[in-house]
Amino acid sequence: MYDFDLLPEDTLFALYVALVLFAIAFVSFAAITLYTLIKTSIYNKKHEDKLKLTPDVAYFHERGKRGNQEDSVYISPLDKIEESGLVAACSDGMGGLLNGEVVSKYVTDSLAESFPLKFDAQAENAKIISGISDRVYEDFHLSAGATLVMVHIFDDLLNFYSLGDSNIILIRNNRATLLNNKQNYASVMIKKFSEGGIDTVDAYKDPRARGLTDFVGNFKCNVQMTSRPMKLRDNDIIIVGSDGVTDSMPLNRILNHIHSDQNATGIARMIKYGVKSSKNPRQDNYSAIVIKLRRSIV
Repeated sequence: MYDFDLLPEDTLFALYVALVLFAIAFVSFAAITLYTLIKTSIYNKKHEDKLKLTPDVAYFHERGKRGNQEDSVYISPLDKIEESGLVAACSDGMGGLLNGEVVSKYVTDSLAESFPLKFDAQAENAKIISGISDRVYEDFHLSAGATLVMVHIFDDLLNFYSLGDSNIILIRNNRATLLNNKQNYASVMIKKFSEGGIDTVDAYKDPRARGLTDFVGNFKCNVQMTSRPMKLRDNDIIIVGSDGVTDSMPLNRILNHIHSDQNATGIARMIKYGVKSSKNPRQDNYSAIVIKLRRSIV
């Protein structure tokens, strides 16, 4: 324990000066830090449209209860994002048919060969997908097929393409939205029932509900696509995946398993954990590409 009354006067004076200088330095540092944070926040808000949306990408590719993996994924080269954007696709071989894994891999391999795709040529890109489907039809004549979901992101815009019942999910402001319409009999029956005033829940009970009305391998397929690009925002999350994910993780459960401050790897890890923890006895193969958008100067 120190008795400061016993210290020499010049030592006490030096201590007081040091304390005053420290206080001034601390207040100055705090003021500069606060000023910098405020100015940075104002600048970011003022110039937000000039900051690039940068995609952070991760994926998982897991086999469920099936004997083989019939999902296939494709992510375009990340070093080509500046000039060609990001293409992410997932193809799911149709269950109950032979060669599902052959077709799904053929789909993603063909997309890789077609890269780079023109962003503002949606009809042309849909024609490329339709051509892939026609070639599958010529080889298998409806004895094999696959679904396809694909997004093309360029700067802060998104186009998507879809065949079948896989998923393109947008998570924004803690809300999850399915962007594509599922091309299955359940969707057809829901529309028919709603027009006739019938409870649409009955549509899901029909044994034909999960049957596909269109898919890769159908001749002259009808590719769903965006008619014009969709505007993306900071912190948007895009999930491109097979229906094996949403069979065990409905949209509300996906929201409950992730946080907006997680990166793409963390989100992918949590969704995969959620599917596994559901312990679905009929778990299909489940694969998904997760894209997290963040604004940055570079």
